[in-house]
Amino acid sequence: CPGAETAPAAQPQPQAPALFAVPAPVPAPADDEQLRSMREELAQMRSMIEREMHRLTDERLRGSPVRLAAMELMEDYGFDAGITRDIALELPADTPLHRGRGLMLGLISRRLPVCPVDPLETGGVIALVGPTGAGKTTTIAKLAARFVAEHGPRDIALVTTDTARIGGREQLHGYGRQLGIAVHEADSDAALIQLLQRLQDYRLVLVDTAGLGQRDRALASQLNWLRAARNVSTLLVLPANQHYSDLDEVVRRFGPARPQGVVLTKVDETGRLGSALSVVVDHQLPLTWITDGQHVPEDLHRANAASLVLRLEDLRRAADKPNIPEADHAVA
Repeated sequence: CPGAETAPAAQPQPQAPALFAVPAPVPAPADDEQLRSMREELAQMRSMIEREMHRLTDERLRGSPVRLAAMELMEDYGFDAGITRDIALELPADTPLHRGRGLMLGLISRRLPVCPVDPLETGGVIALVGPTGAGKTTTIAKLAARFVAEHGPRDIALVTTDTARIGGREQLHGYGRQLGIAVHEADSDAALIQLLQRLQDYRLVLVDTAGLGQRDRALASQLNWLRAARNVSTLLVLPANQHYSDLDEVVRRFGPARPQGVVLTKVDETGRLGSALSVVVDHQLPLTWITDGQHVPEDLHRANAASLVLRLEDLRRAADKPNIPEADHAVA
């Protein structure tokens, strides 16, 4: 009550410091079910945040006709959604529509990693790795033919570790006979090491590895051979006519080989080259060569970022064009 006298507050008495600090109680570890539940909640939150970010991004893109047009075109070319949004957002929102495609191609070109040096000129031991059917053996024949045309057949040797597959080594031996190049075989890591030591005086040694699926259990063994051999540069052969997710898995599965670059094959067999280019950009694997046909060595080209992006439209149109057999024009 107002005016009432209050007793003086009791002064707190100082306490003697504790000799030993008492640790805070440790919470009991959550059981597996709780952990799974927490992970699921975190995954849902992350998915919700990503959806919201994409929604906001899409609203920004819809507000600019040139950005929206660039997104639609890149999707037609096969580019992944991530790089598509990034490139579209780099375009100035007020860019005139007639200039949008050229600016878009320029932005894509600048993102493509390209090896500045031709590995053929560097020389040494170069092994080509990649999935079944990627075109490794034919690509090696093209590389060997290009080298022979410039330096002659005496400074190059071919090696195959594909000794089990029917017809695998025969194909490389056939190319070797045509080019006048000796072809050697290695069926184990020890055999490969000994063989490369014998061939160390050659300016260039090309190694054709076994064509294995990215989920084949024998893949790890083959990649271990290359690591055991040392002083071997590896190039990953990627077929451009596969989907983004499949190519992304190939890059991850062949990661233990530590590829220094990519050979992009079968460019002529796809209308959506953007899928392969997206994987190259995402993993920052420098492009070395491009192949676009079976002719040896005419259909082998040094990678060039500007040339690749300029082919995007031509490849898409070629894929959309109906295939009219010559028989349709024959006179009955």
